[in-house]
Amino acid sequence: MMGEGSMVGILWMFLFTSSPHTVSDTPLEDTSVVATVGRFTIAQRDLLDSYEFGPAFVKRLPDPLRRHLDYMIDERLLALDAERLRLDTTAFVRERVAALEEDLAVDELYREEILSRVHLSDAELDTALQKARMHVRLRWLYAPDKRNAERLRARLAAGATFDSLFVAMKDSPSDRSLETTVLSLEVNNPEFASAVRQLRVQETSAPLAGPDGYYIVRVDQIWQHPVLTETEYEKLRADAASALRAAKASRLAGEYVKGKMRGVNPVIKAEGYNIVRAYLADKGLSRDTRVKWNIPSTFMTEAGPMPLSASEAFLSRPLVTYGARTLLVRDYLRWFDIRQFQLKRTSLAAFNASVKQAIWKMVQDRLLSEEAYRRGLHTRTNVRRETHTWEAKLLYLAARRRLQQSIVVPDSTLRAAYERIRKRSLGQNGKPLSFEEVRDALWAESFAERERELLFRTLQTLRREHSVVINEPLLRALTARMQRDPHAIELKVYKPGGTFPRVAFPTIDERWQSFTR
Repeated sequence: MMGEGSMVGILWMFLFTSSPHTVSDTPLEDTSVVATVGRFTIAQRDLLDSYEFGPAFVKRLPDPLRRHLDYMIDERLLALDAERLRLDTTAFVRERVAALEEDLAVDELYREEILSRVHLSDAELDTALQKARMHVRLRWLYAPDKRNAERLRARLAAGATFDSLFVAMKDSPSDRSLETTVLSLEVNNPEFASAVRQLRVQETSAPLAGPDGYYIVRVDQIWQHPVLTETEYEKLRADAASALRAAKASRLAGEYVKGKMRGVNPVIKAEGYNIVRAYLADKGLSRDTRVKWNIPSTFMTEAGPMPLSASEAFLSRPLVTYGARTLLVRDYLRWFDIRQFQLKRTSLAAFNASVKQAIWKMVQDRLLSEEAYRRGLHTRTNVRRETHTWEAKLLYLAARRRLQQSIVVPDSTLRAAYERIRKRSLGQNGKPLSFEEVRDALWAESFAERERELLFRTLQTLRREHSVVINEPLLRALTARMQRDPHAIELKVYKPGGTFPRVAFPTIDERWQSFTR
């Protein structure tokens, strides 16, 4: 709706809820080792988290937990091969392992500094429960800037109906509507909720400023959840408590981060900002958009105007100072590259604002990670264990990419395949499709077949070279209550905050679905 909220809110929006394991009442310790693959271990919690939030195709197979474990073992075998190939020394792996360790250490700082201070009173919980029972349905008109928002407001004042303006907008109506509870609205966007709270049903707001534009909101309906059963009441109460804790934690975290930022007084340097903006525009915007928004592609040097790509000197320009420290354009671009943030593109103002927000976020990340490392939180057992798990995943990805890069599909192979299917490949006009029309499909099919064969041979070799030990009694205990689910659906849980936005749990690659054992 109004975006994700302030950068402070985004930074601390962590996922610390316990995963709903399928075998949640087993008496076994969740750190018990299910399997060892060379130097890598797979603990009970690793397996259950990976299975719970992994691809759905495995859950539809017979003996799904063992099949999932087999794929985890395959990935760790390939990770060991990546180490043999010294892929662990590549920037792709090193930078991301470091970023993940930093993120996990900051998680510990969040638990220590924020969550430990969150307490709920009975009165607060009762109030939150009432808000959780109140539902609200909203719709809004969007404008990229204040001038267009005022035009919409003037049209409403002149007699245009909200519904007619709502339908006339180009984007999907579902992108401009929301049904939620009052509690969820207050937790996710307290400033927006405060403005909406003043509206009566069918009343339209004045333009409300958001991070990427302006919003004119109408409250379509407000209603209270009907009488609840005891089970429904307890669930709603638990959900309300969770939401209230999150809201309190967000406020405390905001105060903590703002205090850190005030202490170092960060300042963005104009030249560095303009260079960063030009780099990001060159990577993410079309040429027409760059011209329309007047984002330059050349900058003045002693030798005259030069394009960004022509001189390394641009990367050494100061971008932001904080305290006695300076971050360069180069620091930001490396930090940004491995995180792959999505910048706003709805307008020049939104794009500029999102670039600045990302710069502030980099400074915040640095401050929080420095504090976490100063306290030694990166050495905690939990951080080391989870970093180890993520490292295995990154090494696997590096090995899989190296393997794919070794595959070559000759054009002669594609032409031979085309000759075999030519008479059967008919277009809409009933005539055979040309080689050029089917070449990409033939290449994809041939590539996938060669990749499967290469994977199979590689894994056979790796299983002979490395020790693989499965704790069969533990696996049987975990499997005892596991059932195949022929109707399983995909479920991905993301951790949008912290210093390294990512999926919450490392799980197996979806591409294993096309790999037959």
